[in-house]
Amino acid sequence: MVAITATNSATSTVQSMLGKARLEQARREADRAEASAQNLRSQAQEVSKANDGQNKVRSIGQRISQQDGTYTSAIKGRPSEVPAQTQDFLERLYRATSQKFTASGNSLKTNADALPVVNAQGQSTGRIVNVSA
Repeated sequence: MVAITATNSATSTVQSMLGKARLEQARREADRAEASAQNLRSQAQEVSKANDGQNKVRSIGQRISQQDGTYTSAIKGRPSEVPAQTQDFLERLYRATSQKFTASGNSLKTNADALPVVNAQGQSTGRIVNVSA
């Protein structure tokens, strides 16, 4: 009986070792599955943040387009031309005062006898109006 007991105990040791090996393999697989699940959770959080950002961009874009539409409609409601009466007044004012400006020494008056200024290439670049300083 002693021999049977020894064989029995040797068999249980082999079975125990196989069980431990299977347990270790199952733990490794569980660790890999947990790491994979954590990675997927992280990716899901990133996707959620990206979706939140896209929603925020859409919301801001809609507000801007609504404001732009409001601004455009406000501009369209305004007259875009100067009334004819105002144009006529400004034209008469210009005609009445333009001769007085040139006669009173305005520096922009035309001076027919001023010498032309020519650059190195021979191109006319203006006229000398007054050389006194």
